[in-house]
Amino acid sequence: MAGKLVRESLSTQLYVSLRLTLMNGQYEPGHRFTISGLAEEYGTSITPVREAIFRLVSERALEMRAATSVQVPRFSTDQLLEIQAVRYELEGRAAYEAAARATAAELDELEHIHARFIIAAGRDPGEASLLNRDFHFALLRLSGMPILEGICENMWTLIGPILRLFHIRMPVRDIASDQHKHHEILAALRAGDRERSRRAIQEDIVWAEDLIRRLGDELAAETTKKARTA
Repeated sequence: MAGKLVRESLSTQLYVSLRLTLMNGQYEPGHRFTISGLAEEYGTSITPVREAIFRLVSERALEMRAATSVQVPRFSTDQLLEIQAVRYELEGRAAYEAAARATAAELDELEHIHARFIIAAGRDPGEASLLNRDFHFALLRLSGMPILEGICENMWTLIGPILRLFHIRMPVRDIASDQHKHHEILAALRAGDRERSRRAIQEDIVWAEDLIRRLGDELAAETTKKARTA
């Protein structure tokens, strides 16, 4: 029994680690790896890696390509926009609640994350992507709604690989601008305006959708091309 508990604990640790790499956009859509390769990378046996992979497959964060091979999904444009629609509703509600709950100290920390994000946007798209995620997750925590936060984390696990590409492709002048939507979110939260806070985070999510739509179309075209030449 004790051995089983240890193995399950290791499987959970691997699941959390792999899930975080997906949120971080460490793997691009279509990236393939093997279960044995992951076991070697993490220095563990195949069994806990397989268990962690199966959990992520059940959440649609990974796809099984064969018995021993997995792939980061290439979601269609419609699927990506569906994920965005869920984020729009739930992160909007989170901002609405956060406006009534957040303390001045908590908003100072959120503003600090945003300031670091703006600096990173001008020099390192990968770091900017991580800090953008940190900003959104910090705001989710301020809502005091852990169930909603967990659902949104699932959405970020699915869309993380695309959001990393978003920060690579989006012009720096647009991301690092003093007109970035995060500024309005912070101002609305400081004012304690619940509806304004909801609208601000929803506008931030919608702002990304034109490029996300183009990226989804490009991935679909690439998938079709590969299928024809296979």
